[in-house]
Order: sequence, then C-alpha cells, then structure tokens
Amino acid sequence: MRELYRETAELFRRTDCRLRRCIERELRRLDEGVYRSQHRLLMRLGKNPNCAQNELAASLDISPAAVAVSIRKLEDGGYLKRVMNADDHRSNQVTITDKGNELICKSISLFDKVEQGMFEGFEEAELESLYRLLQKVYQNLDKKLGDGE
Repeated sequence: MRELYRETAELFRRTDCRLRRCIERELRRLDEGVYRSQHRLLMRLGKNPNCAQNELAASLDISPAAVAVSIRKLEDGGYLKRVMNADDHRSNQVTITDKGNELICKSISLFDKVEQGMFEGFEEAELESLYRLLQKVYQNLDKKLGDGE
C-alpha cells in the first residue's frame, strides 16, 4: 500500500506539472506577456471586483506580496488601474481596464480549452467521482496544514 501511495502522489505531481505546461504553452500563443498566475489573478478580480488584496491572496493561495507584485505588473501592462479609496486613503481600489477585460475573455477561453482537453473521454460519472476523490485529497492536505505538521 505504501508503494501505491508514493506512485499515486508522484502521478499527481506529474499531472499538475503537465497541466501547468499545457496552460503556459497556450499562454505563450496569446503573446500578451502575462504569466499564468497573473491570468488567474485577473480572472479572480473579474469575478470579485471589490476584493481586498489579502482576500485575493487567500483565495489564490499565494502570499500578499506575490499579489502586490502581480497587481503592479498588470497595472504596468494596462490591464488594471488603482484608484484611491475615497473612504480610506491608505488603500487603493483595483479596477480592471477594457484591455484587462479583453484578456479575461481570452483567458477563460484558453482555460476552458485546456480543461476540456484534459478531461476528454471522461464520462460524467467518472468526472464526478474524480472530483470527489480530489476533494478528499485536498481536505486531507488541508487538515495536515491545520495540524501544523
């Protein structure tokens, strides 16, 4: 059983790596100069436009510093702009520009294409089963993180 744990974990890591490579290849074809993590951040902001930076970091499971760097790069590229919060001058409201909205549409299409290819040939019941199994894996890892191990 121990060997099956190792082989399954290794396949999980290799699958994740392969998914990232597929997404990155598609992103290079877009030739927007925006990295995968920045696409994810922009898409998340598109769904939650008033999201605070720390909430954004938590939802993407990345550090607030990484969010700040990505926001700055997306702003430099013209995809986002910061507007001072009228109620609290210490914080900025991040808004998506028209260029950013165009990129979100391209990103959604790109991610859909990769995801459809990834699950090609799966029956709906198989996909539902895989989803439940991955939820269990995620919950187990979440529990390990909560234990402080």
